[in-house]
Amino acid sequence: MTTSPTTTAAARPGSLANPRRLDCHNRNVWVPGEDTAPHQPGTADLAVGPLLIPNLRAWAHARSDSYGQDHQFKVGVQVRRGRTATLSIPAAFHQIAGLLYAEQSRSAQTPAEADHAVTFTACADHHTPFVGGFFVLEPRCVPLEIRPAGGRPVREVISFFAGDC
Repeated sequence: MTTSPTTTAAARPGSLANPRRLDCHNRNVWVPGEDTAPHQPGTADLAVGPLLIPNLRAWAHARSDSYGQDHQFKVGVQVRRGRTATLSIPAAFHQIAGLLYAEQSRSAQTPAEADHAVTFTACADHHTPFVGGFFVLEPRCVPLEIRPAGGRPVREVISFFAGDC
């Protein structure tokens, strides 16, 4: 009896099995004053471990055209200095929601073509912003999973212009 070696294709970058990786050196922008910006979450912010998405909770009762168009909505992520966290969208929601933080995902025409997992690593010496956003067929509620490096994942359901979830 002979056996042939099995090969496994690498998972697509930006997938749950192979998160897109953004760090201090490969992110697409330097924000003036970022090296002195505080990391102070407010009540409207989504803040889990070292990751903060400003004002995201306020989107529940906001107008979608205030944040973007064509289902693509801009919002940055900030990660505490020297820390790492992964933001992901569960597989059951890939047809209706995606992440647009990596340059490679910005040309997505549908949420399914966008990234669904991104690992952010901040600069060692300051809290670090990452520009980008979400591709969501709104209005709807979408669960996001945030996993701080070395920590347990936290799932938060976010309303994308759909009222209370």
